[in-house]
Amino acid sequence: MEKTHISQKVVFSALAGMIIIPGSALRVSAAEEAKEQPFVQTAGIESVLDQCYETEVKDNINLYLVPTEEGEYLNMAFSDTGDYTYIRSAPDENSDWVGKLYQDSAAQVLEYLDGWTKIKSGSVEGYVPAEALLTGEDAQQHSAEYEKNTVTVEADVLNVRSGQGTDNEILTQIEQGGSYEMTGEAVDGWYPVRVGEIEGWVSGEYVTPETSYSYGETKAEEEERIAAETAEAAEQQSAVQGTADQPAAGDAVSQGGAVSTSGSSTAVTGQAVIDYACQFIGNPYVWGGTSLTEGADCSGFVQSVYAHFGISLPRTTYDMVNSGYAVSYEEAQPGDLILYDGHVGLYMGDGTIVNAMNEADGIGICSATYTNIIAVRRVL
Repeated sequence: MEKTHISQKVVFSALAGMIIIPGSALRVSAAEEAKEQPFVQTAGIESVLDQCYETEVKDNINLYLVPTEEGEYLNMAFSDTGDYTYIRSAPDENSDWVGKLYQDSAAQVLEYLDGWTKIKSGSVEGYVPAEALLTGEDAQQHSAEYEKNTVTVEADVLNVRSGQGTDNEILTQIEQGGSYEMTGEAVDGWYPVRVGEIEGWVSGEYVTPETSYSYGETKAEEEERIAAETAEAAEQQSAVQGTADQPAAGDAVSQGGAVSTSGSSTAVTGQAVIDYACQFIGNPYVWGGTSLTEGADCSGFVQSVYAHFGISLPRTTYDMVNSGYAVSYEEAQPGDLILYDGHVGLYMGDGTIVNAMNEADGIGICSATYTNIIAVRRVL
């Protein structure tokens, strides 16, 4: 489930641009201006290479060629950092930062400097340390890791089947406009997709495949995103608390196995986390969602539950696997994060988890050992 920061679709078309060669610049033919991230398609690449040879930098030309499934493109790079690296206003670590480049981001290289690289990623432009980027052959080798391949449903209702062909079992149905992760390559006109916890196949006649990348964000964009997330969390908490009388400080009221504690409680326990989470059993699963009432996916559910207690967790299961500290499954206690391949739930005790399961079942309870456990993390 893919991310909290800005994601934009790359439209591969002929764009105006430059090949950046240390100490020189070479323009290629201009085309109509586009709003999408401007990577330069290598139409007429032979003539470009000929001119590069004339500048006597042919030994370095491979630095600037990054093949993709759509063809070869120039000056494309990918982040090689932890959670993020600062994009600065000047090639100096003491300069002001103007944005952040996240660990899964793509960028356009504008200029190579000594120890620094000038980039544009999304709407933010500035300088990052050279070691924070994968370029050239390294970018080529890892480019697929940064691609986000999805299909968008064009039919009113589309069957997700267990295999390629209409004679296979229907596993679930998806609706028009929904966007779903592709889990592999198309086979005989059928696309493998993940719908919640279900993996199946859909007919290519009724979907549009798309490839997109994630990009960095400016300081202002980050502030706006955080403000929106804070407001949403506050709205969720208000909606839950507004449906019942508020207990006195330190008291708890049990309602059908769910316990709501007052906001003045000074200690957070794993059982309190579980009691709060269980109030949302039966609410919908929404891929990419973080709303406990309107719909959340597995990691959005866990993140929002803990946000209620003032505890910040990463947005994705990929990052949650590093949250808190590891314990064994035998040591698991209520409130611990139980992580699987692409899924996460909250341990309730007695071998069960509460989790955002899938579109068919929504938020519910299931066995903690329904599949292989990758990690158990304690964050309290």
